[in-house]
Formats: sequence, C-alpha cells, structure tokens
Amino acid sequence: MVFVRVTGRAIVNVHSANTEGSVGNYSSLSKMFIVRRTEGGYEVSEDAVISGNMLKHWHAVRMVELLKELGNVPLCDSCKRFIMYRTSVERDSEFDYVTACAIEDLHGFLFPDASIRRESLVKFSFLLPVEELRSEYSAITHNRVVLTEEGKIPAREQAMMVFKREHASALYGFAASMDLKYVGRSLADPENQSKVLGLDERKVRAKAAVLSLLDVFSGRFGAAASRALPIMKLEELVCAVSPQPLPNLVHGFYGDYLEESGRVLKAYLSVVSKGRPLKVFASGERVSKVLKQYLPDDVLSVEESAYAALVDAAKVVEEWLK
Repeated sequence: MVFVRVTGRAIVNVHSANTEGSVGNYSSLSKMFIVRRTEGGYEVSEDAVISGNMLKHWHAVRMVELLKELGNVPLCDSCKRFIMYRTSVERDSEFDYVTACAIEDLHGFLFPDASIRRESLVKFSFLLPVEELRSEYSAITHNRVVLTEEGKIPAREQAMMVFKREHASALYGFAASMDLKYVGRSLADPENQSKVLGLDERKVRAKAAVLSLLDVFSGRFGAAASRALPIMKLEELVCAVSPQPLPNLVHGFYGDYLEESGRVLKAYLSVVSKGRPLKVFASGERVSKVLKQYLPDDVLSVEESAYAALVDAAKVVEEWLK
C-alpha cells in the first residue's frame, strides 16, 4: 500500500499551454478567477492558469513511453497511440480493463455504453500563478508564408496567414496526488484478492507513475509545445510517500504552503502514522529550512534537485508496494 502527495513551485516562462479557442485570428489563454489573501482581507482576480487535465494528459503520455521501456506491460491500442479518451473497447468488468491496460488502471476510464468506470488514481490540480505574484501575458503575432511551386510568393491575401496567440510567464504553484495502493486492483471490489494483478507488474506501473512526473515538471506539456515549449524550472518540490492514506499537501499557490504542509505532515506523523514509516523527499533551499522545523531527519530527505527527489521517491514506492 502506497500513497504519494506532491506540492511545489516552478517558474514557467513564455508558455501557451492552455487556450480557450479563438475569435477570428486571436487565441486567448485559459483564465480563471482566483482568490488571493491580502493585507486587507481577500481579493478575486483573473489570471492565466494551466489545467490539471493538460498535465494529466502529458503524464499519461510519458507513462506509456516508460512502460514500453520498463517491461512487457499491457496497453490498449488507443493509449499506445497517446489517445487518452473514453475507452473504445467493450469489456465485461472494471478489473478486465485494469488487466488489459496500465493507463486505464492508473488514469481511469469510462465506458458509457455499459456504465463501467474507474476513478483515476493520479490527480493533478491546476497550475496557478502564486499568491504573491500574478502572471503577465500578452499576444505574439505569427504568420505563415506560402510559396508557389515556382518559388514565388502569391498575392498578399493568399500568401500570409497572420494570427495572434497569447503567451504567459509566472511563478506557478502545483499539487498532485497518487493513490498507488490501488494500482492493479479493482476499486469496485478492492478487498477481493482474485481481482489483484501480480505484485511485479503492479510495482512497474506504480514506479512509472512517479517517474513520469519528471517529464511533466521539466516542461513537457502544452497545446502549442511545437513552437512554445514551456521554459520551466522547478524551484521547490515536496514529495511525501506513506503506506497509509495520506492527506493532500497544501497547494504551492499559497505563500505559506511549506509551513502548512509541514504542519500537516507533523500531525500525520504524530497521530495517524505513529510507528509507521513516512518518507518526505524535498528540494529547494527554502524548503529544507522550513520542513526541518516540522520533520525529523529520519523522515525528511533533502535532495540536490527535484528530479533526484522524485527518483528516490519512486524507489520507496517500489519497495513499499504490497
């Protein structure tokens, strides 16, 4: 049984990861109203956001690639082609889908014709510009030039398609959770041992789920990645791993998320997890200073990079999964 909770912050420069369609030749970023705490109380303002659905899709894409590398793990034809949509194959039960496809196991599915579904074990929050600093965004003008077979530029109205697309930069907060206890196990009948895959295959799937975060948090996501791959740098990361159900950590959006997450983990360690293992992998100078106030040295492991923290977390997940 393993539960993973992740929170942190990252700089994301000049991205156009989510847009909300277009009006004429203008594509605008996805925006949402956000509540921020201020000296006078609270304020609500609109800001550029990146959806959890976007992150979830690219996490699943990297999982497919990793699972092909790590072992002979079954994947359905749609997921092999990175089409993460409602399942198109009819099967008799939820566990049949779990057996047949590792992505439908981890990321959930819906087969509406027979009303068979599985909740996702992997969950992402929206990336939000942090509480202390709003994003800045503006539109960039692009054009596409057309040539004839003779190499000539035809009439102007035929030769160029000018369009504008908004791009944003911000310090973003993020959060994610993974209930990896249920990998390869029926959610509809979780105590039925006949509906559980072999331990080796479950470990491969769980390990791939954690390691796939490396790609997402390196900036491999976004609708316009071919010409606006997010310029991303992880600033702070906290990854908690426990064999017991674990509360979500406080989202990196909040200015005091480290202190609040530290208090959550301290309370969990003293009551729920008393006498049971808990490991917290972290990176970032401020992260280390804050969390050391709440967690003992045998629980907190400060790593040289966020990527090293996630690799070590994946090793513990693989060891603790039963």
